Parts: sequence; structure tokens; C-alpha cells
Amino acid sequence: MAKAGYTIPALIIVFGGGLAYWVMSNRDTTPVGLSITSTSGDGGELGEDEDGNTYNYQFHTGTWRESDSSLPITSENEGKPILVIYQNGTPVSGQIVEASDWSNVDENTLGLLKNQKETMEEYGINTDEITEMIASLEESQQATADAESIFGPMVSLQSNFVW
Repeated sequence: MAKAGYTIPALIIVFGGGLAYWVMSNRDTTPVGLSITSTSGDGGELGEDEDGNTYNYQFHTGTWRESDSSLPITSENEGKPILVIYQNGTPVSGQIVEASDWSNVDENTLGLLKNQKETMEEYGINTDEITEMIASLEESQQATADAESIFGPMVSLQSNFVW
């Protein structure tokens, strides 16, 4: 009968120890800040805010964790890197982005400028210059689309007509 009195407390101690081990082993040990595995792309300058802080951006694979109470962001490939925003050379923000939305400047200039403008507005950077560039690009693309829609059918009829 004496053995039965020790079995339940022993099981509680073993279960408690196992639970404590499980909790400690599943704890997030990602360091706060930026841990870089590799750097991809060229990055770029965003500009200066009203207080004189300069901002730029760079693409990295690795992890970003803003604070102890935030969840880490992890990028494992260059197709979806972490877009890291630097204020005066210090990383202040990170988010996972599609690399194709920020690259291919020749094919995706308008998309790149719109992404940059959105990021600049988030940090209070003057966007007048980039807004003008976007407007002129949209205007030229609209003119090209109009020209193609007017002359496109006539060119295709002439080239495909068999005499």
C-alpha cells in the first residue's frame, strides 16, 4: 500500500519535467535584428525624410526580427527575399516580397517605381519626383497601347493576306 502513495506524485513530477523540457525546446531563439544568409539584388536609395534621415533598401535571405515580442520573418530563397529598409544605415523594417516585383527594371519599371513610392510614403519621404516619373511612364504606355490598337489590325491583315 505504501508504494501506491508514491506512484502518483512520481508520475506528476515526470510529466511536469517532460512538459518543461518540451516548452524550453520549442522556445523561439531567433535573435532580434537582421541575420543575413546572403544578399541579392542591387537595392537602392529611397531618399530623405523631413528630419534628415536617409533611407535605402536591400534584399537579403535570412531572418528579420524587429523585437523580442515580434515573430521572426524568414526568407530561404532569392525568389522571395526579405526587403530590408535601412534608416541611416541601420535596419528598421523587413518584409517578405516577390523578387520579380522589385527587379527587371527594363521590363517592370512602372511596377518598381510604384513599389518604391509606396515604401517612400510609409516613411514620410517626399514622392513628388517619383510621382512625375510614374505619370510620364503611364502616359507613354497609354500612347503605345493606343497606337497598337489603331494600327495593329491593319498590319496583321496586310501581312497575312495571300494574293
